[in-house]
Amino acid sequence: MKVNKTRRNVFAGLALTAILGTTGCSAINPQATTFEYAPSDGTQTTVSADDTATGDIVEFLNIGVITNDANDSGRLMGTIHNKSANRQNVELEINNETFEFTLSGNEQLKLEDEEIILERVGTEPGGLADGIATAFGNSSDFYVSVLPPTLEEYRDLYPDDLNEQEQIEHLYEFQGPYHRDEQ
Repeated sequence: MKVNKTRRNVFAGLALTAILGTTGCSAINPQATTFEYAPSDGTQTTVSADDTATGDIVEFLNIGVITNDANDSGRLMGTIHNKSANRQNVELEINNETFEFTLSGNEQLKLEDEEIILERVGTEPGGLADGIATAFGNSSDFYVSVLPPTLEEYRDLYPDDLNEQEQIEHLYEFQGPYHRDEQ
């Protein structure tokens, strides 16, 4: 009899350990799926008319700059969405260069359709530029992705002449069995 009780305690302990091992992480760590994030290469921020963030808001979505070098010009991409019912004057500042827009109520402005160019980006591709989004007289500091025209989807957005071969040359640097000399 005593052996059966010991076995039950051992199995109960193993079962409890297995349950804690499979569910314990979510009890002490926040779940990654509950965080808001920018699901693309650009970054995002929201500016609210008040502190509650439940009233009128303007969203700055997937904001990025396409450039080949920090000293080159760069083209803005992303969307500004005025979710308020009223016309809003908004500003987007990137590395001390400011762009002003007026959006009607519930209007979305796609920046890549406007061909907005920064004269000198000031941040190397792969880095994050300083950004300030302003609406309703309030502002939000955030970082703006600076992206190279290496990816095919960004090549058309690059504001200067682009040597595509130069952009993809680094992709062939030694990568184990996939080195271009071994093809």
